[in-house]
Amino acid sequence: MLNPSEYEAWYQTARGSWIAGRKFDLMRRLLDAPAGATLLDVGCGTGHFSRRFAAAGLQVAGLDPDPAMLEHARGLGDGVSYLLGTGTALSFGDNAYDYVTAVTSLCFIADPEQALREMWRVARRAVLLGLLNRRSLLYRQKRDRGAYRGARWDTPAAVRRWARQFEPAPRIMSRSAIFMPSGDAFARMAEAMFPGVLPWGAFLAVVLRKPDHGEVISENRWRHGNGD
Repeated sequence: MLNPSEYEAWYQTARGSWIAGRKFDLMRRLLDAPAGATLLDVGCGTGHFSRRFAAAGLQVAGLDPDPAMLEHARGLGDGVSYLLGTGTALSFGDNAYDYVTAVTSLCFIADPEQALREMWRVARRAVLLGLLNRRSLLYRQKRDRGAYRGARWDTPAAVRRWARQFEPAPRIMSRSAIFMPSGDAFARMAEAMFPGVLPWGAFLAVVLRKPDHGEVISENRWRHGNGD
């Protein structure tokens, strides 16, 4: 079990801050949510990304099965509502939130298809997944080691397979980031040279949009690769 204080402290390190920033920038651009929209962050942990989404103007609720993580998150007084619960059995009605996100939390859920089905049910507009990418350098370096022990490493094809029974069929778009996970000066410089359309970044962001509510994202947003 991760210690909440140590988990949150990692985001304050130079490497952790850079990686978290790259992840959030990619997710924010891919989600393209308007200010004031509601968002449920499934598996929020200490609420790091919940707070970032809230700071971007969204109305955010964070959900996690770990009371210690939620207690730590609530102690930060960030205006996010934190709730105890699991991703495979969400206690919300259909279309309860505009958006539902799961930032690397799905990688530790044994039944990702059931969890995604629940998130899809609760989302009115779209679901955004932040996944550990099986087609990445990080997978070769860290699979089944340290904090990644027991994690599942996924691909866009896996997400399409999980969503194959959704009606109507979602519009799915994926992008990746963190191509060189060391986070050193060379990695940061190289990151700007890799377009986000390449599927080999350690962090894989996948958005599934409901056709009747899906906003259209201009491909010009990705003209420079990773959205910058």
